[in-house]
Amino acid sequence: MRYRDKTSCQSWYERELNEAGQRLEFLRACIHRLRLDLRPDWERRLDEVRGRHNRGVARLEALRRASADCWTPAAERAEEAFAALRDSLARVDEALSVRALAA
Repeated sequence: MRYRDKTSCQSWYERELNEAGQRLEFLRACIHRLRLDLRPDWERRLDEVRGRHNRGVARLEALRRASADCWTPAAERAEEAFAALRDSLARVDEALSVRALAA
C-alpha cells in the first residue's frame, strides 16, 4: 500500500478518477468522429471502459465510507478497480491510435 492514511489515498483516487473521466470523454469524442459503420464496435469497447469507470466510482465511495480501522482493504479493492480502468483506457487508446495510423 502506497499511502499511510485514508485521506491521502482517497485524494489520490479522486484525482485518478477525474483524469480517467476526462480521457473517457476524449475517447468518446474521437469515436464520435468515426464513420457511422465503424461506431458500434468502438462504442461497445467504450461501454466496457465506462463500466470500469463506474466500478471505480463505486470503489471510491466504498473507500469514503470505510471506517478508520478498515480503510486498507477498501483501498486495495479500489486499486484493483483503477488498475483495470487504466488498462482498458490504454487498450482503447492504443487501438484508436493504430486505427489512425492505418487510415
